[in-house]
Amino acid sequence: MAEEQRERRDGATEPVTPADPGSPVEPDPPTEPDPPTATVEAEPPKWTGAAPVPPAVPKRKKWLDDESGFPPPPPPPAERREPTRQMATGRMFEPDTPVDPWADADPLPAYPMDVTYPPTWVEPAVAPPAPPPLPVPVPARPPVKVRKAKRPEPALPPPGWRPPPGYVAVPVRRRRRWPWFALLSLLCCCGCPAWFGLPVYAQYPAEAAVPSAVGGLTLRDDTASKRTAQQLEGDMRAAYLFAASTFAGLFVDSDNKRATVYGTTGFHWSPDSDVAAEISRVTPTYKLHDVQTVKATERGEARRCGVGTDKGAEVVVCSWVDYGSLGTGVFTRLDVGDSNNRLSALRDTIVTRKSKG
Repeated sequence: MAEEQRERRDGATEPVTPADPGSPVEPDPPTEPDPPTATVEAEPPKWTGAAPVPPAVPKRKKWLDDESGFPPPPPPPAERREPTRQMATGRMFEPDTPVDPWADADPLPAYPMDVTYPPTWVEPAVAPPAPPPLPVPVPARPPVKVRKAKRPEPALPPPGWRPPPGYVAVPVRRRRRWPWFALLSLLCCCGCPAWFGLPVYAQYPAEAAVPSAVGGLTLRDDTASKRTAQQLEGDMRAAYLFAASTFAGLFVDSDNKRATVYGTTGFHWSPDSDVAAEISRVTPTYKLHDVQTVKATERGEARRCGVGTDKGAEVVVCSWVDYGSLGTGVFTRLDVGDSNNRLSALRDTIVTRKSKG
């Protein structure tokens, strides 16, 4: 705008008098460019009561890389000091050479003098303190057993003392101390082995012999029966190699009910498992079914019975195993209970315990 423009006059800028807003604005007359060789001398700023304004520098465009066409910036004006700051001070009349104030007051005399001083005290070297000795290990002492003090004996009456008339002495009964721990230890150490070892002692060792008659049963002595008994003994020997002896026999009663028994003697550690194995061995031969555990007559003995067939006839097969013997009985025309009772009679007669004499 025209009112905001500034004129360049001899290198100094002055504000342009603003135009009257009501009067028309006249355009500036055209100015002739300065000759290129002309030099313009900058006048010092006038003291008009305001700060001097530096000459304006032509604006530089951002897209121009070459700045050689622009004149260098003017140097800063020289600093003017106030006249009062250039006054001489009092130190400018003093000499610059320092003076020793004690030069004329030397306490030592001018003639030569031997001055000796005592030697400097030197602290003697102190040896470092010796480390404390290591503690001597004390051997551990065994714990001291504190014995229980015995009950003191009652005090005796003084000599010559007599009880008052009518006094009756009552004897004090001492309380008995039973050795319960010793009895319990004795029972556990001796009673348990005796309880479990008594059946073994009563049933082993044993020996077997087939008699000619057993309580209503008669041993069959024909050739076919002897051949069958020998075959059964051979089967038992093949099944139990470590058996002490084998036995077999065929019996018949007055009612023509047959009873066949065969077995071995020797030690058996587990009667329950051995009787199960014996029943499993004869199951294919007699085609057993309904196998059940029956009541035994002695402690430590195991028994099992099952129903099957032998040569087309229905039979009951029962086996027993104890610590000294093993046997199997085949009975015809009898139930399981009667067959078990007849097996007990045959076992008690055939097997003899050596421990019983």
